[in-house]
Amino acid sequence: MKNKKIAVLLGAMCFLLTIGIFIQVKTVSQSGTQAARTMSEKELRDSVLEMKEKYEKQYKILEGKEKELDNLIASVSVNDSTSSELSERLDDVNAEIGLTALQGEGIIIRLEDGEETNSISAMASVVHDSDLKAIVNDLCIAGAEAISINEQRIVSTTAITCIGNVIKVNDEKIGNPFEIRAIGSKAFLDGAVSMNGRTLSQMKKAGIKVDIKRSDTVVIPRFDGIFTRDYIR
Repeated sequence: MKNKKIAVLLGAMCFLLTIGIFIQVKTVSQSGTQAARTMSEKELRDSVLEMKEKYEKQYKILEGKEKELDNLIASVSVNDSTSSELSERLDDVNAEIGLTALQGEGIIIRLEDGEETNSISAMASVVHDSDLKAIVNDLCIAGAEAISINEQRIVSTTAITCIGNVIKVNDEKIGNPFEIRAIGSKAFLDGAVSMNGRTLSQMKKAGIKVDIKRSDTVVIPRFDGIFTRDYIR
């Protein structure tokens, strides 16, 4: 009987102890879950604040880059305008000094040696370098904007020379017949060399074949030689 009471008492104590442990475990579990939840929310807030700070920082950097881009675009626009003006000016200069092929209205003069057999007349009926120089001078005085002789562009350094029976323009040999092209007012150029050009009149009388043609599309090639400057500083 006594042993039975002891067994019942021990069983009751074990039951109460089990209930106590269960309650304690549940309390600890609930406290841990609450702590974990509280920690998770704190970490989330910290993360959000950190991302916000990074976003604001990146946004400020982006604003700065946009301003730099706007300034760069404005600068490029100004430079484009300046570059365009410089390019146009460069084109004009190249055309003036002969580095660009040109086209425009003007005249074409064709000269061909005569067929005289008499020695004295034969010399007079041949086109000489002095004849070409005189015609070029007449055309320049008449306002020609560009001139060529047998595809050789006349520029500021052009030399028209004669060595024996050979005429050279820009140090290139050219031969009979001679074709002189000039861009300018075709009416004025034609009138200047035909009526006032004593050279052509004299050449015709000497037996040289002279033909002058007006044209709306006179094409003059670019200068392919080399500009030399020995004395300019």
